[in-house]
Amino acid sequence: MRETVAMDRRAWMSCILVLGPVLVGGCPRGDVGAPCNHGSLKPPESDVVTFPSLRCNDLLCVYADATDPPARGCSQDTDCNEGDPGASRFECFEGQCRLELGYVLERSMCSKRCSSDADCDDREQAKDHACSTGFTCTAFQTLGPWCCEKLCVCRDDLEEATVSDITDACEAGTQEGCCTDLPLGVDAPAAACGQTSSH
Repeated sequence: MRETVAMDRRAWMSCILVLGPVLVGGCPRGDVGAPCNHGSLKPPESDVVTFPSLRCNDLLCVYADATDPPARGCSQDTDCNEGDPGASRFECFEGQCRLELGYVLERSMCSKRCSSDADCDDREQAKDHACSTGFTCTAFQTLGPWCCEKLCVCRDDLEEATVSDITDACEAGTQEGCCTDLPLGVDAPAAACGQTSSH
């Protein structure tokens, strides 16, 4: 992973050097709240962190809305959005509700690691963000290498009770997903299991 990141950073710097200051706006760049994507034509199954994402200064792109699709059959998209008809969050695919890729892209934003909400106040550099309630520094993933990692996330996409539960579990070192199912060579985050993060 580190080798891939180094190559991607070199590519990003090459873009700046080759195109020069006139065209630098065309190089991948973003900041907290700036739009980004996850490099997939299929929607994720739930909230996701993509690293590296070259459109973001800190190479982190997050989709933090963890709302589950309705667990029922469907025949059209409206069947999947009855609870929130204006959101178009879900689509009907092969008779089952799933996240709609356009919605995921609309709600995907550049992020960065943080220790407080003040670290996430980059509005002047990302004026066109889709976040109306501001950004907070929180852990929102409970599995994999980003489990218990504090990242800047739009409050629009978070459920307060869920975030509180995750925070408590991470601080207590009891968030089991942080200790299991990690890629080979990736340590658990420092906030869980008493291990040191390799990120």
